[in-house]
Amino acid sequence: MKQKRVTILAFFLILTLMAPLASAQVVNLINRTDKVIYLYQEGLSSVIDVQRYTETGEVLLFGGDVGIPTNATPGPAPDPYPHVHVWETGIEQLGAEPTVCDGICFIDGSIINPGKWALVLWKVRIPSSSMRMASEFDRDLTLSMWVDWNQDEKWSKSELVIRESLNLSNEIPTDDGCIEVRYLTKFRVPRITGLQTNIGVADVFYKLKLWARGMLTYDDPDPSAEGERLFGEVEDYMLSYFEVIKKDVNLKKD
Repeated sequence: MKQKRVTILAFFLILTLMAPLASAQVVNLINRTDKVIYLYQEGLSSVIDVQRYTETGEVLLFGGDVGIPTNATPGPAPDPYPHVHVWETGIEQLGAEPTVCDGICFIDGSIINPGKWALVLWKVRIPSSSMRMASEFDRDLTLSMWVDWNQDEKWSKSELVIRESLNLSNEIPTDDGCIEVRYLTKFRVPRITGLQTNIGVADVFYKLKLWARGMLTYDDPDPSAEGERLFGEVEDYMLSYFEVIKKDVNLKKD
């Protein structure tokens, strides 16, 4: 009986000594901060202050305006637009949730204008990055975007406006609970011809809705806007194409 009491006392002593260690591990997990990396597409140095962006995350356009990342109208794009099936979601993902359109922001909002740059900010999230190995990122993550310029309810190869590659092998291994890469890209908005015009008070203007598809894939040198993917995420957004043309002074008013 005396031996049993000694064993019980020893057991509680061990628990008492281990309690601070267990608490320290819990606190370490709670206080583990996510790492945010700011990257940008080549050629943006002529459009924004890249030093300010990489240091603070602010997008300062030359001319003094500060772009505020905003989401366009989220999808998914309606039928008959093609669907993409991703087998493994939540491993490399766009935004905070792999099933929500929250990983692509349009700096100038949802309105795009012909002849101008459209700035697109991607949020690529690597959950549980402290558990990942560098070998998992030997190949590139691919960012792709298409815009249905001709409104035929599909995205062709000619409508690919962004294809960028990210290699994060230098960031792994890490003690950070999560790595979030904010990657700023751009594409030039083309002028769409053959549109039906709307007669305004002073001008002729074009206005139409266009569906864009953004995709995060792995090791994908020839991305397609449809089919199946093993890893990644797909997000659709509706944009507004807007063009104003000065009215011909010879046009007769009704």
